Amino acid sequence: MTPDLASLKAALPTAPALAFKARLTRRVEYLALGRYNPPNWLYTSGKAKRYNPAGVHCVYFGTDVTVTRSEYEQMWKGLAGAHQPATEFTAEVNLQRVLDLTAAETVKILNITAADLSKNWRRARHPTLTQLLGQAVNETGCFSAIRYTSAVSKGVNIVIFRDCVHSPDYVKILGPTKKSLEQWP
Repeated sequence: MTPDLASLKAALPTAPALAFKARLTRRVEYLALGRYNPPNWLYTSGKAKRYNPAGVHCVYFGTDVTVTRSEYEQMWKGLAGAHQPATEFTAEVNLQRVLDLTAAETVKILNITAADLSKNWRRARHPTLTQLLGQAVNETGCFSAIRYTSAVSKGVNIVIFRDCVHSPDYVKILGPTKKSLEQWP
């Protein structure tokens, strides 16, 4: 039986937490950054994505440039905006509690399968299991992020939930000096 929101929320406190400190990359449409002055590097649309239903605010990063570019290209594949200018940037993150879906133990504790994690969310009429999992993480605050395997490359992605990042955790967008361009919290 596929878990629902309530069972995912109940299981989250028993899942192991990964401490995660790294530099991550993000790629976004140049025009999206240009809408704001200064640019809103940690902009969250609240639109449904792989690990969040509509209304849950988060940002997606890749663990390296290759996975970030692959994910971006897949997102725009076949669409009119596929060749628009894009901007890549780096974030330094320090997160004490990350839900690591690349670990078999975590997946087992949550009573989900690898197949559950790879279902297409783009054409789903109802929130998918991955979106419900993101909603559960956001609502419980048990974790600040989810680490998961890329669906389009051999890499790993991280989705960070804005409302769950609290000091001493942080997400800092790196700039040309030691001062970050933007950060959470």
